Amino acid sequence: MSANATFVLLMIGTVLSIYLAGRLAERRGRSFTVWAWTAAFIGPLALPLVFLFPNLHRRNGGPA
Repeated sequence: MSANATFVLLMIGTVLSIYLAGRLAERRGRSFTVWAWTAAFIGPLALPLVFLFPNLHRRNGGPA
């Protein structure tokens, strides 16, 4: 695989992780924007980090 293809795949993965981290955080009662920016800085490592924080919906009696 060429360096250009590797770079393109890395960029697609990074953008996808930004979106997923934001949506996962939103479902867990947190801010989409804050977590999207967090994922923009630390990349795919933000995905497992979202799960380390407590789910705010369950604590407040909202949907899980």
